[in-house]
Amino acid sequence: MAASIVVAISGPFGTFEAHGLAWRLAYWGTVIGCSIPIGILCRTFWEQVLSASDQWVKDLVVIGTLALIFGPLVVGFNIWLTGERTYNSVALPLASLVTFCVGLGLVTIRRWIHDSHPQQVARKRDRLLDRIGAPEGRRLAHVCSDNHHIRIYTDDGTEYRILMRLRDAIAEIDVEEGLCTHRSHWVAQFKIDRVDALSGKEVVRMTCGTPVPIGPKYRPELISAGVLGA
Repeated sequence: MAASIVVAISGPFGTFEAHGLAWRLAYWGTVIGCSIPIGILCRTFWEQVLSASDQWVKDLVVIGTLALIFGPLVVGFNIWLTGERTYNSVALPLASLVTFCVGLGLVTIRRWIHDSHPQQVARKRDRLLDRIGAPEGRRLAHVCSDNHHIRIYTDDGTEYRILMRLRDAIAEIDVEEGLCTHRSHWVAQFKIDRVDALSGKEVVRMTCGTPVPIGPKYRPELISAGVLGA
């Protein structure tokens, strides 16, 4: 709509001198309106055919196809509408060239906006915190199994107990970095203080002093993270 108004007011290709504003609004509104479904069809077709190609290749092919299809349509529309072969110099090659240049400009702007404003903003808060209704600013510290429930501890020491499997809870930890030390325990890395021995067994000692068991299965991951020595 906005594009139709702008082009109608400017009156390119001799339409400003030849016709009034109302006629130009109708003419350019029709031309631009027809270009939208044609562009969508071209985009849909080539996205399927060139699914493995880079996006810039798809864009150029779509623009080229649109120029080859839409250029002749504009010239034909002019002939049907006025009985004249063209508007001044709007011959077939020029109509296709203008279509290509406009399409290229629109794609360039769209890519710039896309790159400058990512569609998906990285999460700043774990989904598990949302599930338990923890206040803003809180961080996960420790999650452990408790029969069919789990206990969730936040960095301020608050404890939550909900009915949930530990593995499902861990799947909802998408921000805080942490480690599974045992099949029943997950600990945030910022809460790990050191490794201690307790009753002859290694445990992770949290900064709050809580000991968390270490399962043999999880030793390699702890070693890779630098929590345990090799």
